[in-house]
Amino acid sequence: MADSYDVVVVGSGPNGLAAAIALQQKGLSVKILEAKPTIGGGMRS
Repeated sequence: MADSYDVVVVGSGPNGLAAAIALQQKGLSVKILEAKPTIGGGMRS
């Protein structure tokens, strides 16, 4: 059985993380997808 989420956020940069937090605070289930092994987007460097 596949996992089910209300929202899928692509990218874990500052905007993706902020969106995921805001959506989760509204009661939605959120999945974040990130290509790199760590979060942060441009903030990694």
